[in-house]
Amino acid sequence: MNSPRRTPLFVVLALALIVVGLLSSMAKNVNPSQLPSTLALNGRAESTALYCTGFSDAKLGESGRVILINTTGRSHEITIDHVSNLGVGFSNEMNLGPYEQLGFDPSAGVHGDYFGVGAQVSGGGVVGVEVTKDRTSEAPCISTGITNWFAAGLDTTVGSTAILSVYNPTATPAVFNVSTFSSQGYVAPQKFQGYAVGAHSQAEINLGVAIVDLSDVGVHVRVLRGTLDIVGLQKSGPTVSYDTGVQEPSTSATFPLVTTSNNATAQIRFSNPGPTPADVTLKVTLASYHVPNQTLSVPPYGSAVATITPNSAIPAAGYASVAVSSSQPVIAALATGTGRDIALSAPQSPQREYLVGDFTGRGFDAATLTNTSSKSISIDVTRLSRSGGAPSILSQLHLAGDTSESVRSVLPALANLRGVVMIVRASRPTLIVTLTLPTRPAGMTVVSGLNGR
Repeated sequence: MNSPRRTPLFVVLALALIVVGLLSSMAKNVNPSQLPSTLALNGRAESTALYCTGFSDAKLGESGRVILINTTGRSHEITIDHVSNLGVGFSNEMNLGPYEQLGFDPSAGVHGDYFGVGAQVSGGGVVGVEVTKDRTSEAPCISTGITNWFAAGLDTTVGSTAILSVYNPTATPAVFNVSTFSSQGYVAPQKFQGYAVGAHSQAEINLGVAIVDLSDVGVHVRVLRGTLDIVGLQKSGPTVSYDTGVQEPSTSATFPLVTTSNNATAQIRFSNPGPTPADVTLKVTLASYHVPNQTLSVPPYGSAVATITPNSAIPAAGYASVAVSSSQPVIAALATGTGRDIALSAPQSPQREYLVGDFTGRGFDAATLTNTSSKSISIDVTRLSRSGGAPSILSQLHLAGDTSESVRSVLPALANLRGVVMIVRASRPTLIVTLTLPTRPAGMTVVSGLNGR
């Protein structure tokens, strides 16, 4: 008797399942996945946390500093935990006044080789950035641990060291596996499986121990228990860089400032974590030149390199913008250097809000605002005073869809941005802020606006 009524319900459920399946199969990841953000600039949170890793003892050549910035008009009590790979450390408390900054060396007073920092903040609006001692790289501190981390382009050749710096911000031990993708294909070294790091402790994985003498290595860290803060430390000759990685592979990426300077090397390095070859297209935009698209294929579980500079098809004419599209999700990184050394930087995801600061004291060689959407956006720029005074609005501007603008052209009063700290807010989360530090050749050190990881 009830069968005729039930039949339509079964049909509806079957159709719903088919539709869900089709939508799932069609879904693609179109942007590099941004890691957990620390940029809670509204200051309304009752408490926040900051986690920073990627520091070594000075003798190991990867030392650095943490800088905490209060972007609000009220003071914050902060408890800072310093930890090392030997499981030792200490805590101290301090007060960070309105719009103040605090810089410190995480290794000071702590016995060990590698170091991490956890900061518990009363309220919101305090952000953190880490800067290498030689001022060749920057990375934001994160607000919570993650369970998946990918990076590309790491180098273990002679004269280079690639280390995964791992900090456990939780009160329980964490366990993770490390696998790699390179010219050797997929490798999961036994010594990097089931690796444990204690509660509120620091650990490091030297990839060169198991992945020997390779120049383009992709990495996947899969956390089996707990959550982690992870940074790739690449030491190449005298140059140290932070690779902040992404949470998952992607079919697209944007690199707004890629040098084409004479005597420079600039590469987009790719790793393919999947079983299907990835066909990659790179659209290169350079001043008034027409540059043909660059293409390459990344083999399954392998790696490949697209050279932007030197390249006979790409003139030496300042900075190029490179947009990447791929038939399969891949991991990408920008590698810049002089041919004798490299510095790595991960692709950015578009965001609504950035903190831009001259944390090295060197100013910037170039700075761009990139709108990744087809629709125009409005942007507000607010300058923070280093003396504790109230912020001042510098400019309100519009950025057309699918365009990049030099900060110098839209904000000429800022010149080289030396000493400036400013908040950049967009009307929609489609903005990328990219900067380069002064180097010779130009463009050797690429950093992003501080948007959290």
